[in-house]
Amino acid sequence: MNDRKRPVEALSAFRTLLLEVDATPSVSGETGVHKARLTVRVLLGLALASFETSADRPGTLALLERAELEALSAPGRVRAGLVGLVSGQRGVLLLREGKYAEAVDRITTSLLSHDPEDHRSRAIDHLNRGYAISQTGRLQDALKDYEAAQLHAMEDGNPRTRSFALHNSGYVRHLLGDLPGALTAMEEALQVARDGGAGINQLGRAEVLFEGGMVADAEKLLGSAAVELVASSLRPERAEAEYYRARCLLILHRFDEAATLAVTARRHYEQVGHSARATLARVLELEAALAPARRSRTVARGVARRRARQALDAARDGDAAGPILGQHPGHAARLVAAQWSLQAGDLDTARETLAELPRGLTTAPLTMRIQHYTARAELAFATGDRARGLRAVRSGLGLLADHRGRLGSVESVTAAATHGVDLNRIDVDAAVGTGKPAALFDALERGRATFAGTGRVTPPDDPEAAALLTEARGLLARARELGAAEAKERERLTHRARRIQDEVRERSWRHVGNAGAVQRPATASELQRVLSRRDNYANVVVNFAVIDGMIHCVRVDAQTVKTIAFGPAEEVTERVRRLGADFAMAANDLIPTPLRAAANASLARNLKVLDDILLAPLRAEGDLYVVAREPLLSVPWTALPSRSGLRTAVNSYVARGRTHARPSGKRRLLAAAGPSVQHGTEEVQAVGRQWPGATVLTGDDAVTEHVRTALATHDVVHLATHGQHDADNPLFASIDLADGPLFAHELDGTPLPGSVVILSSCEVGGSTQVLGGEVLGLTSVLLRLGARAVIASVAKLSDELAARVMPLLHAHLRESDDPEAALAAALKDVAEPVPLVCFSSVEGLANR
Repeated sequence: MNDRKRPVEALSAFRTLLLEVDATPSVSGETGVHKARLTVRVLLGLALASFETSADRPGTLALLERAELEALSAPGRVRAGLVGLVSGQRGVLLLREGKYAEAVDRITTSLLSHDPEDHRSRAIDHLNRGYAISQTGRLQDALKDYEAAQLHAMEDGNPRTRSFALHNSGYVRHLLGDLPGALTAMEEALQVARDGGAGINQLGRAEVLFEGGMVADAEKLLGSAAVELVASSLRPERAEAEYYRARCLLILHRFDEAATLAVTARRHYEQVGHSARATLARVLELEAALAPARRSRTVARGVARRRARQALDAARDGDAAGPILGQHPGHAARLVAAQWSLQAGDLDTARETLAELPRGLTTAPLTMRIQHYTARAELAFATGDRARGLRAVRSGLGLLADHRGRLGSVESVTAAATHGVDLNRIDVDAAVGTGKPAALFDALERGRATFAGTGRVTPPDDPEAAALLTEARGLLARARELGAAEAKERERLTHRARRIQDEVRERSWRHVGNAGAVQRPATASELQRVLSRRDNYANVVVNFAVIDGMIHCVRVDAQTVKTIAFGPAEEVTERVRRLGADFAMAANDLIPTPLRAAANASLARNLKVLDDILLAPLRAEGDLYVVAREPLLSVPWTALPSRSGLRTAVNSYVARGRTHARPSGKRRLLAAAGPSVQHGTEEVQAVGRQWPGATVLTGDDAVTEHVRTALATHDVVHLATHGQHDADNPLFASIDLADGPLFAHELDGTPLPGSVVILSSCEVGGSTQVLGGEVLGLTSVLLRLGARAVIASVAKLSDELAARVMPLLHAHLRESDDPEAALAAALKDVAEPVPLVCFSSVEGLANR
């Protein structure tokens, strides 16, 4: 039971066995050899189970002493091997106490004592030594031990030990920065032995997800792992789950819960004698107090100084305990001490504290290295050394760019932004402090560009994921056909499809990145040079940001760069919510005419109010490029009254790579109509008539495979379908086709040929701002994959209105090859507001 991580059951079983062995009379010959072996192994198993369940070190040592005496009195030909086993188990005890260097020596002695054909003992010793070595930071040596453990376990026919070795090798790969490789190894471990320690596997996977920035997923998994680990009485692992869950809660801004759980983890570490990890948990307690203090900016100086002293006390304890897994608790404590000193305004103390740390902390985990650059930047900015501060910011963002370069899925790339939030905040705050608008613009784009684009430029070779998506599509297609009387069956099918989608998400995290270098961030001066060129489409670029709950904007034109302060973001959020409700009512033919009239009146009022709030201060009388995150990304900018007839484009960052070329030669268009779109067939046929040689798909021909192919090969793709943005799972935003939904997720890794994509669908222009500040949804995925422009609706759009507007849009697009101008021209003479928005990159801003 010990090798299954079930020490409570093992304790009872070994006690019973020991009574039976002790009752057996002493004999000589082969029977005596067998008894000696059995006695020693039972005592060793009992010792480990006893320690795991009670942390009774004296009692455990007494059992080991007896085992050693039994081994020394065994017949000569087995004596050395049994003495080695005892040494190995002493090593395991030292390992469980966090004394890793001593554990390595003991386990190595055990390895040397085994017969070459004793694959079981060798597999276990390599497994245990690999773990001990990894804790000292010798990761490549640990990998060699885990590989040896796998080979011996296979020779022994022991899938459980092989599973643990695979899992641990995955953990080491995560420490080496290979997150996709880590998750792949851990999944293989599960496939080898599904009954081999669920809590341990969940804990390891959660730590990898945390390091990857998928913090909400990690927190949920750690909650499940903790239950399993408590049930198995695995005390050190339980404390580790509590520690990492506290770190997740801290990033999720659940500060009080994080502080409470950090205290619990520290106490549990202390109970099992893990001084290094106990210190790290103590540091986390101080971080949990630091985070809200930094956000509120109101901490008392005396409180900050006291916290800094407490962190320095923890640093001394961490120095005595030594490093663990490349993470030095003394270094972690000094980082937090420096940050508390900065809060107190004690800049000299902060500088002295940071000077005690090794340059770059090159062996530390990614999160600690980013924290180091953040503290260095904050100190430099606070002392007026802006150049040094910017170097620290760029170094930190460069480290994050290297990290995201290894990640292959869009979700992984955007999740990585989580670890750059504090660094970017320091950069933006310092830029605000300069009073220079260009500095603020550049700071905003530095952080955003790091996580732009995709993780892959080729689709992943994952036929199993494709099969799963096909299954989920079929389930949702069946659910779509069910009536109100079959609501329970529809819910069952939808729930099953959601579970499959979750599995596909997890598979995508294992995809390796191959997209190369990230986009160079745009600067205000570079943008001014572009805007000064004749005939450039954008006369004004406005870059919005929400800082401390207030909306700020940097306005850039060819002559000036200036900052404009707006009101609270809450007001805009509420107005956008009201607009969504108004558009929904206005688009619903089933609502009585008086109510629709009231909704249209409300819609006009709210659009006018937003126009006054957001556009009047900008004085943008020509073409406009809006850069924003939520709630501003959901504003129907094109529908605001003052933008009528004018080019307007939107994006979540200043995107590069677009060069405007007038029409030359034949352009390929595909238009497809999805099911249940009232005027869909007429719409796509009318669109097709605007383009010679167009491909038009209706009815059963409008299937996902044809549309996926068209997106990768056609210059213009028009989709007249219903669709939905999934706010909780934005990569499964979808459009409905004949064989079911086409998900944003299944386009990941598919390069688009600078195409223009028109989504004549309800709300698929929506997006969700995820934890690190990045936005996800179908539109953002298409842009990341290379679309030149995506025209989509950010609110409900009636089928009848779409059918009227779209042929006009395509007529202008065919003549101009200018999607912003085409949309403006198509909407200019439409009486009612239309929530279509053109999402695109900046023309002429080359990606050099």
